[in-house]
Amino acid sequence: MSTKKKLYFWLDKIAHDVVEREEKLGRKLDVLRVESGIGASGFPHIGSVGDSLRAYGVKLGLEEIGYKSELIAYSDDRDGLRKVPAGVPEEYSRYLGMPVTEIPDPWGCHSSYGEHMSTMLIDALEKLGIEFTFISATEAYRSGLLDEQVSKLVEEHYRVDKIIREEVGSGKPEGWVHYWPRCEECGRIYTTHVIEVLPDEKKVVYACDQEFKGIKGCGHVGEASYIRGDGKLSWKGEFAARWAALGIVFEPHGKDITDSFRVNARISREVLGYEPPLTVMYEMFLDSTGGKISKSKGNVITPQMWMDFSPPEALRMLMFKRYHGTRNISLQSSPLYINELERNIRRYHELERIKSERDRITIKRLMEYTYLMEGVPKPWPYRYSAVLSVVSMLPKDMRFEELLRLSADLISRYYDVGPNELMMDSNFRRYVFYARNYVDNFGREIGRIEIASNVLEVVNRFVHSLTEDMDEDAIQDTAFNTARSSNIPVREFFKAIYLILLGQPEGPKLGPLIRRVGVNKFKELYRRSLEEGRIVRKE
Repeated sequence: MSTKKKLYFWLDKIAHDVVEREEKLGRKLDVLRVESGIGASGFPHIGSVGDSLRAYGVKLGLEEIGYKSELIAYSDDRDGLRKVPAGVPEEYSRYLGMPVTEIPDPWGCHSSYGEHMSTMLIDALEKLGIEFTFISATEAYRSGLLDEQVSKLVEEHYRVDKIIREEVGSGKPEGWVHYWPRCEECGRIYTTHVIEVLPDEKKVVYACDQEFKGIKGCGHVGEASYIRGDGKLSWKGEFAARWAALGIVFEPHGKDITDSFRVNARISREVLGYEPPLTVMYEMFLDSTGGKISKSKGNVITPQMWMDFSPPEALRMLMFKRYHGTRNISLQSSPLYINELERNIRRYHELERIKSERDRITIKRLMEYTYLMEGVPKPWPYRYSAVLSVVSMLPKDMRFEELLRLSADLISRYYDVGPNELMMDSNFRRYVFYARNYVDNFGREIGRIEIASNVLEVVNRFVHSLTEDMDEDAIQDTAFNTARSSNIPVREFFKAIYLILLGQPEGPKLGPLIRRVGVNKFKELYRRSLEEGRIVRKE
């Protein structure tokens, strides 16, 4: 007798796998900590928050099955500056190799460059609704949080070096100590190397004699403590140290640091005696040209930029959809992401219409995770595409409140909802905000409508046959009679009209809709859409 395998959404499956694995390892289940490493060397981008969102999704999944969980957002702000990102003054190249928390803030609003970058990401995580415990790597080293792990990795550096050579090879001399003391003379870490370990004193002897990005060490030779110290482990051991120190049970990682995770997993298990956390590898985000989103290249889409064009729910939905496969991301495509969010909300509230059990589970859990288990809202009585269409035809120099008022007035004519109700609707206000930013930055390209030539000729005939004194029944009859007397499908005719009016292929009954908008206003919209190239004739 066969038993049916239970279907899980991917985040639920990981949560169950984490618990099952921790039980087998015999570890405590009182607080299950998941982690996300956040960079502080450049502007945070949506790939950075994607890592944190995926980890947070697993935290929510663990809590759903009854376990207490905590997300650790660990800032790598002890890293040295490797490149000067686009948008940072070029003269900052003089700080290459220095810890980013010891470099001045170019904008003068934080205590350091590293704090500025970390604060931007913290702000984004908070706006995305993520609850987390923030840990600064600089503070972790100086407070002694990592002392036990650092001591073991430095004092057993031959074992660490052997694992690294077996896994990824090394261009360093055999027995290299994978720890960077901070030079007390020039302040750099990437130009130093350890000459000798003094375990009884918990110190290393180092020389600042390496070259990094064309910068040569100052030549200073000195001693530095490796407990509560100013140095740091290399990536070949640092992940392992914080996993063991914090008791991390899950951490996702990007494809670009697969080697790092594999090396650290062995170091964690074989040197620190801590079974490494469960992980999933996700693909990298690409910009609209297909290139990897990069802080140093300057093609960064920051979370703050995203939220000028699209709601946080849309970003959470994209991150929670899946973790396999690369994904092209473009702010210019933001209306498409909002449309997808709206469509999935409607599907969530009509689950009984989805035939596949797997698809039902996927939509149900995707939207529940998207709204952070706090309840999926009912579909709004209007669509973003309609708001974008309205905003695009209004003057660009309007004050926002006036734009909001006129948009509410016009949308209320399209849909069965009052203008005052729309003015009080926070989601509608957000939609107008996104639409205005979209039109200001990208024009109306997303609103271009392709209509077959023969269909457009019939639409044109219908528009010119309308008069201001027609009531809604007369308009409806004219629409049907015009479509039926032509050689095009009636459905294609109505689809074209709705696309012109609402920016979507369907809508409320056409006669009352045009009457509410106003015949002359509808004609003006049609004329402007033709003149401005919004309607494209498809031969």
